[in-house]
Amino acid sequence: MEEDIKIPLGDGKFVYGTLRGPLSNPLIIFTHGFVGNKDQHIFFNGARFFQKHNISSFRFNFYSQEDNARQLNECSISTHVSDLETVVSYFREKSAKIYVVGHSFGGLMTLLSKKQNFDKAILWDPSSDTQSWLVKDAKYVEEIGLYYFVDWGISYTIGKEMYEECVKLNTNGLSFKFKKPLKIISAGNGILIDAAKKYFEQANEPKEFSIIDGAGHNFDEDGTEEKLFAETLKFIK
Repeated sequence: MEEDIKIPLGDGKFVYGTLRGPLSNPLIIFTHGFVGNKDQHIFFNGARFFQKHNISSFRFNFYSQEDNARQLNECSISTHVSDLETVVSYFREKSAKIYVVGHSFGGLMTLLSKKQNFDKAILWDPSSDTQSWLVKDAKYVEEIGLYYFVDWGISYTIGKEMYEECVKLNTNGLSFKFKKPLKIISAGNGILIDAAKKYFEQANEPKEFSIIDGAGHNFDEDGTEEKLFAETLKFIK
């Protein structure tokens, strides 16, 4: 059973997402990475996997094409974190247990949550050091007032606020400020393992760390998605 849900963000914008399963179950809130979306296979299939274990899920888009949804070039780190906290608050009184599962940039947004109004967090190959990848080659286009860059063969634009926040962001010690039980799951063939290990070393107990051998950043390789889900389940059951 799935239900489309529209959550007001308080500034005339809305988050659009999909709830799978009853709110009488514990709830996972999935957060996607930079230029990701709620229906990537790790979220779409993850929702079905966890429902079989009596865990419901809500997956949403930080930006999308629906009416009054945010657009990527209107977003910033601050809006992402605020929107995640709004989504968590929306479900907080409806579900007894809430777990945030963040992939890549979504994992970083989870660590940046100030309210941390959830019970546990699981980071799937989380991002770090935004200066070295997100804004390193960005160029300002005065005619449109946006920063333009090319990555993964596709062009993107981000706003000035996102650019400036990424330039200033210091992730060192970030996990030390995080006060909820934390599990970090790294992709064995990815480039973020060292950053993930640093997050883990600086994190407070209780904490766990695991590596999915043979996995790339998006866990596309045969069998890696299933191992990712199993490692996540062990931490939240």
